[in-house]
Amino acid sequence: MARVKILHVIGGGEIGGAEELVLTLMKLLDPEKYQPFLLCLCEGPFADLAARQGFPAGVIAMKHRLDLTTIDPLRRYIKEQHIDLVHTHGVRANLVARLAAAREGVPVVTTVHSVLRYDYDLPFKSVLARFLTRFTNKHSDKFIAISGAIAAEIRQMGVPDDKIVTIHNGLDTGKFFLPREAGEVKRDLNLDPERRTVTMIARLHPVKGHEYFLRAARQVMDTGFKAQFLLIGEGVERRRLEQQVRQLGLAEVVKMPGYYSSIEDIYGVSDIICVPSVMEGLGLVVLEAMYFKVPVVASNTGGIPEIISDRIDGLLVEPRDSRGLAQAIMNILVDSDLAARLVAKGREKVNQFTLPGMAQKVEQVYEEVLK
Repeated sequence: MARVKILHVIGGGEIGGAEELVLTLMKLLDPEKYQPFLLCLCEGPFADLAARQGFPAGVIAMKHRLDLTTIDPLRRYIKEQHIDLVHTHGVRANLVARLAAAREGVPVVTTVHSVLRYDYDLPFKSVLARFLTRFTNKHSDKFIAISGAIAAEIRQMGVPDDKIVTIHNGLDTGKFFLPREAGEVKRDLNLDPERRTVTMIARLHPVKGHEYFLRAARQVMDTGFKAQFLLIGEGVERRRLEQQVRQLGLAEVVKMPGYYSSIEDIYGVSDIICVPSVMEGLGLVVLEAMYFKVPVVASNTGGIPEIISDRIDGLLVEPRDSRGLAQAIMNILVDSDLAARLVAKGREKVNQFTLPGMAQKVEQVYEEVLK
């Protein structure tokens, strides 16, 4: 029996949470039933990464966010490869790939990974993105929301309930290696072995809440506690955050090494993981921290409270509340019993977010649409 050909379309200019999810899904689809393909709409590392792992992957680059000239090349690709279903991820893909699929009579599934109004630095950009998404929503046969919070956002764009299914992301524990020896990693990162390490792992983008993390760091330091703060990630906010570090007098205790591929090493040297996002679709970093037995402090926003039960398997604080974040950090630093309880329960919670379960639910969506 011929396999069903699934074409994933995504921006792919960087390797973020959405790209990692797409690659994981491509690996997990039943290879006897499905053959996954990938097209990226931006030049970047993602298409090469997928190709190195054995998937048909390419780039049809958009010159700008409204570049509709990519529709015809997408149509040709769909026709030449005999694609059975197009799966779109992100605003660019939703604009051009949905239209291309519709013109070729191919069904579309759309995964929504985030709340659009938090993804852009200027309000007019988010308004435009939301308009373009709504404009092509009619061409999607089914919408996958990565959390209940995202499902609510899709409903607000006029999509009926019977077209929406919530499928939480699963955690890909198979991508992790054994962490290196903590002392070696701390030397590499220039961390003080005598200080407790509070870590944030996220791309440097306003929605991730780095500025509130740094304000909380200043308040923790003002208590006299010997801590240090590690920001892992790269992005557009680097220069502004470096300036904030200097203004707050934190240059000696804040380390910003950029992107770090062996992320298991980071969990191995971290005493706390902070996720102070203004909005978070789900929060895979929360699950990763739980898996590596590191206590978590995170914002009570988006899909995060669908993972964390406050004071049971993590601590929740309100978004943008640097004082509450600092207090939660201190609570864990000074209360080893609390930290141990959060870690034990967090490790149990991870078992509810498995990759096979996620992939099986996505396959059910494909089957329903293809009928």
